[in-house]
Amino acid sequence: MPVVVQKYGGTSVANPERIRAVASRVAAARREGDQLAVVVSAMGQTTDELLRLAAQVSAHPSRRELDMLLTTGERVSMALLAMALNDLGVEAISFTGSQSGILTEGPHSAARIVEVRPDRLRAELARGRVVIVAGFQGVDPKTKEITTLGRGGSDTTAVALAAVCEIYTDVSGVYTADPRIVTGARVIPELGYRACSALAHAGGKVLHARCVDLAARERVPLSVRSSFDAEPGTRIVEDRDMEGARVEAVAHRSDCSIVVAEGNAGGRGEARGILEAVAGAFPELELVAHEQETDAHAALVWIGSAADGEALKRDFQRLRGPGGEWNLRIEAKAAFVSLVGLGLSAREAARAEGALEKAGVRMAALRSSPHALTFRVPSERVDDAVRALHAAFLER
Repeated sequence: MPVVVQKYGGTSVANPERIRAVASRVAAARREGDQLAVVVSAMGQTTDELLRLAAQVSAHPSRRELDMLLTTGERVSMALLAMALNDLGVEAISFTGSQSGILTEGPHSAARIVEVRPDRLRAELARGRVVIVAGFQGVDPKTKEITTLGRGGSDTTAVALAAVCEIYTDVSGVYTADPRIVTGARVIPELGYRACSALAHAGGKVLHARCVDLAARERVPLSVRSSFDAEPGTRIVEDRDMEGARVEAVAHRSDCSIVVAEGNAGGRGEARGILEAVAGAFPELELVAHEQETDAHAALVWIGSAADGEALKRDFQRLRGPGGEWNLRIEAKAAFVSLVGLGLSAREAARAEGALEKAGVRMAALRSSPHALTFRVPSERVDDAVRALHAAFLER
């Protein structure tokens, strides 16, 4: 019998009442005969509160100590859920990421799972228990350090453990657009791995891109449902390649920073060294351009959060080391909207530009791939851009 892995996000375990509700749902699934592993996030806004606490005692807390601090949030959730299940007569036991055999490598706050050795989980499942796993965390087997997996890490934990994975959140599935912006947005019943990954990379917040990419690679059946109702949600399925373009959703990213480094480099190796240093220190920054027409001059462009942009500005001189002359500038409050789907081409791009122009939204730049067309727009017009593209491609 395959093990079903259910994952519950922070809003689903936000308080004791919600934890008891999750326990009731898990208990019902267990009565149906499923072997269950449950992955939990920290309660509500716990992670943000811990980050604020860290900022009150340190201007620049080390990533190692942040990992030690932040992993406590999931540990609280896992223990409380195990207690609630035991009170319902369902035997349950909780484990940290390291106790679950989640092995990682890479920097603190952005480690990646390299192997799972779930011996303890299997032993407890064989005893008929529900196992509760703290999401978002693991251990580096070489350094013995506790690590965290970065944004969306609990989703990634769940997929790494799963043969069948159910992600429970506070929305009814993956929507065609943010329903807070587009009143006519609807849940997508089925979405292919590639389109779902593109949606996550473009700013969709229901699933993290690493989680989807891992599910696609391991062919893990994945579904997204609400923990607040019994709706079927969204199933992430094998891609069905067919001729013709298909737009699945509109995504957006607001309050981003565009970071541009230009330098008179001491050869091409200097720019590569900077890329490696920045990737190690700021793994969430997305490299979007590396232009180097000659050995002497290079331009590097990243997109990321405002916080990462400011931190890179502060640390750039140290990261780049000795060498040529480099200047760093930041374009703050950048915003992007994306059409996501399959087989997207210049035809869809032209149609999208027309829809934005009709809505009076100025487009500053376009990035194109078969799975996403991304437009940079004024930050104050993001909502208008999302509504215009949704109306042009997705309203029935």
